Amino acid sequence: MRTLLTTVGTSLLGNAKRDLGAAQPNDQQFANYLRQSDPVRASAETNSLSRLLQDGDKVVFLHSQTEDGRRCAEHLCRYFDGQGYAASIHEVADLSYAEGRFKMRGLRSLVATLISLIRKERASGREVLVNATGGFKAEIAYATLVGLLFDVPVYYIHEAFQDIIEMPPTPIGWDYTLLADHEKFFEWIDEDLRPTAETDQRLRDLPADVRLLLSEEEGYTLLSPTGEAFYEAYRDRVAAAAGVPLFLSAKARKTYEGAEPQVQVLYARTLQKLRVPELRRGGSEVVGDQAGCLL
Repeated sequence: MRTLLTTVGTSLLGNAKRDLGAAQPNDQQFANYLRQSDPVRASAETNSLSRLLQDGDKVVFLHSQTEDGRRCAEHLCRYFDGQGYAASIHEVADLSYAEGRFKMRGLRSLVATLISLIRKERASGREVLVNATGGFKAEIAYATLVGLLFDVPVYYIHEAFQDIIEMPPTPIGWDYTLLADHEKFFEWIDEDLRPTAETDQRLRDLPADVRLLLSEEEGYTLLSPTGEAFYEAYRDRVAAAAGVPLFLSAKARKTYEGAEPQVQVLYARTLQKLRVPELRRGGSEVVGDQAGCLL
């Protein structure tokens, strides 16, 4: 069972206006247009989905916070639902034509929405794919980043050749050391909107690279879209490793159990990170020819 997370643009509206000669097609005209048109020509979404969909697939249409985006998503949802696919729509907050809001809140919201839906669909036992053909150009870039970090294939239609392009999951060992080393800061910045002045105070003692994962908006500093993707991927790695056994020497266990409660909390956080292969290897060297023996 598969779920296709599909970003939605307004090509359906533009094509329907052009082909029907209508300034603002009504609902019936949209329905007829989708039913009678070649899927390759009707819209970016029908073009890509006509090549990707399989029996039993579920489609979630992610649309911008605009009237045109919502309307296109609704008509696409009705059309594909009528074709026998379980279809639904999901609005991405702050994803709009307003440049400032789109660049900051909108793309971050898109990343957060994709991650949330990936987790939800996987929890229900479904394979997840991202179809990023529709929508703003920048959506393809951030959808691809999310796909790489969360091992989800991303598809889009190449404009020049009209071929479906796949960005498959890549076995890349991402370096999460920066996030692990400054986990408390990233937890803090992610909890709420933080005034830039307050954030700058905390950043004085942190590496300059931390700023690369942040953005500023209207006097507040928050995770950038890239920062959001990396931080959530890091959290997933730590959570997934929670069940990995970790063995302590008798002396280490005695030290841990004899520590003050607040110190035990710090120990526990450090030990949890050791369960994550990427973090365990970070800053370590392989001893001899034993890949699992690190110094």
